[in-house]
Amino acid sequence: MSHLAFMIALVSGLSARSNAPICLAPASAQFAGTDAAQASAAVNEVFKSYLTGPSLSVVPLTARLQSQVREEARQASCKFVLFVTARQERQKRGGTLGQIAGHAAQEAVVNAGFEASTVRNRVTSVAANVAARAAMDLAATTRMHDEMELSYRLESETGAVLKEGKTKRRAKADGEDLLTPVVERSAEEIATVVTTGGR
Repeated sequence: MSHLAFMIALVSGLSARSNAPICLAPASAQFAGTDAAQASAAVNEVFKSYLTGPSLSVVPLTARLQSQVREEARQASCKFVLFVTARQERQKRGGTLGQIAGHAAQEAVVNAGFEASTVRNRVTSVAANVAARAAMDLAATTRMHDEMELSYRLESETGAVLKEGKTKRRAKADGEDLLTPVVERSAEEIATVVTTGGR
């Protein structure tokens, strides 16, 4: 098992054992130059890193059919179920300067994730590092002018739609991390609904 795979398994195990009100369905993801399963896992990891905190936690689901997702969520006693769709469209390729800027941005994201070293922040740091690595792996295939669109639907345990959203971002350089910013924006909206009890 690779170091990254071990970290993902560790974080997933910690999340599953916590009191997790949000069940996260496997993301539907299409990224240029990336395996669909890898893209889906990366999207979910970044969402998990943003939706984990003192009053938020996540249970990752495995079922892919929506009807089965809802059943799995009921069995996990989740109050909320989150469905995510992400698509990155390939546009024209950027030049050398764009590649250099993009790679520098990737390294900054990962290095920042490894800064936290206190005992209190260790679990959060591991989750952030896993998410940062996953986002960086996707960013490695990004080209200047590529566009990412991310949409989500947050449902209650009864299937009522509580919140829907969509956001887009276009790459300004090769290797730019498009995923993290769009997930962060969406996660803020989702967190507001969840922490207010679905209102």
